Amino acid sequence: MSLWNDLLDAVSEVKVGFFLAMMLGYGFFWLSKRSSKPPSTEDENLIISDGDKDDEYKMVLVIRNDLKMGKGKIAAQCAHAALANYKSARKYPKLLAAWEDCGQKKIAVKVDNVEELKSISKKAKAAGLISHIIQDAGHTQVAAGSQTVCGIGPGPGELIDKVTGHLKLL
Repeated sequence: MSLWNDLLDAVSEVKVGFFLAMMLGYGFFWLSKRSSKPPSTEDENLIISDGDKDDEYKMVLVIRNDLKMGKGKIAAQCAHAALANYKSARKYPKLLAAWEDCGQKKIAVKVDNVEELKSISKKAKAAGLISHIIQDAGHTQVAAGSQTVCGIGPGPGELIDKVTGHLKLL
């Protein structure tokens, strides 16, 4: 029975991850129109561009390869990271609009361990980029509290590449 429950949980997780990934991929553009709050003091180092049409904007999802997560689990964790970063980016309508104008580009790359994941997040924050590390609830494939994915951006591609450009695609 436990195997059956685990299978049902995995299928549900894949469906939710796919749904969220699709929604993020096709836009929540209407949300950016609703938020025009000024940056909070915790984000005072964030780099915000005027959204120049010549700039490339993107989001990078950095995935821990050592956890050996299944494709569905990776999709769900990436959706969590993309959504967390999107929520933070809503504070910056110009940034969000620039990213949307670039097609809401998202790139998946990998790191070998949690130390690399934390290092990348720290470098991203030091560069003034939005960065969130996702911790798993532990219901399926990985232990509770495992740090699985780091979302970086949306932000200027040139700046994000300085932090993640050396990483290999997933």
